[in-house]
Amino acid sequence: MSVLIVGGGIGGLATAVALGRVGIDAHVFERAPEIQEVGAAVSIWSNAVKALRRMGLEERALSLGAEISTVAFSSAEGRVASSVNAESVSRACGASSIMVHRADLQRMLLDSLEPQRVNTAKECIGVAQDGSRVTVRFADGTEARGEVVIGADGIRSTVAASVFGDEKLRFAGYHCYRAMAETPKVPGNEALTILFPGVQFGLFPDVRPGETYWFLCRNSPVGTAAPDPRDEHSFRSILGELPRDFGDMVAGTDAGNIVVDDVFDRPRRKLWSRGRVSLLGDAAHPTTPTLGQGACLAIEDAVVLADSLQRAVDPVAGLREYEDRRRRRTAMTTRLSWRYGNILQAKHPALVKWRTLSLRMPVSRWYSQRMLRRLLSYDVPELRRSPAVH
Repeated sequence: MSVLIVGGGIGGLATAVALGRVGIDAHVFERAPEIQEVGAAVSIWSNAVKALRRMGLEERALSLGAEISTVAFSSAEGRVASSVNAESVSRACGASSIMVHRADLQRMLLDSLEPQRVNTAKECIGVAQDGSRVTVRFADGTEARGEVVIGADGIRSTVAASVFGDEKLRFAGYHCYRAMAETPKVPGNEALTILFPGVQFGLFPDVRPGETYWFLCRNSPVGTAAPDPRDEHSFRSILGELPRDFGDMVAGTDAGNIVVDDVFDRPRRKLWSRGRVSLLGDAAHPTTPTLGQGACLAIEDAVVLADSLQRAVDPVAGLREYEDRRRRRTAMTTRLSWRYGNILQAKHPALVKWRTLSLRMPVSRWYSQRMLRRLLSYDVPELRRSPAVH
């Protein structure tokens, strides 16, 4: 079986690694001229670490970042409103949870593949099916043909548009800044989020030695552009309410290294696959970043897809099985992430007061641990090479 993967991000590379583990021929096609360092940090919770274990990459992954021991929420006044022992929940669910730089994780996956399996400067412009084969067309005029195509090309997937047409995304009502900066004096291994009306600021220290990951999510009306980090007045003005050390950290970040995104997801779709084409990661089920599960879901997808294809009687049946096995899990996570995002971005004074009081109640910690356990306890199958795979 030959599988063509469109997209060389975490999901696409993980899919190629997982398929290789079960003996399926897979090739990645990435539109960028090279796979290079982009973005900031990403949380790899124990559910995804267990999926990396199936690929033989758990130990390498754990060596890349810092373990998440605590998740804490603080009010604007600096008082810790709630905290969860993420370390104990993660380990009870079967693996540690870590924060890693996105580029380091991507490089680990890339190094796990033979160089000839990753093709860069290949921008997909369309996909066509003709019976037992699928053709991917590229902007440079070339084509690639295989038995299966997987669109792992992000929230605005060209593969998805080719198969399902244009689909409307749902704006979450806020945009997000993300970057790495010099580590301030804060507790290690603690994911801290400070909540303001309509703003949440979070950080995780020492993702790389001396480098802290930070994010800032700010409410924005539909159609309103996010303030440019290079614009001193518009961007720096939103930092005034942060504690001094944190405000100085953000203000001192090189504006060219700050990633700015409007935050979208898409309500659950009925189908991910059509014929011999299917989707994976954000192309299939984009989710808001609130729960830190976007990359995790893509890594889970990769393992379940590989297992489904290697066991199926034919590729089409394998894609249907993959979709059926992943639909409920991803829909639940997307729904929870949207709901919690609305709570954390609350701006109305009454909602802010309710949020603060709720976080301080013991039942809040119990519920947070219960939800975290529900997310992290998910496990993916072992990857075994089948004699029938060729």
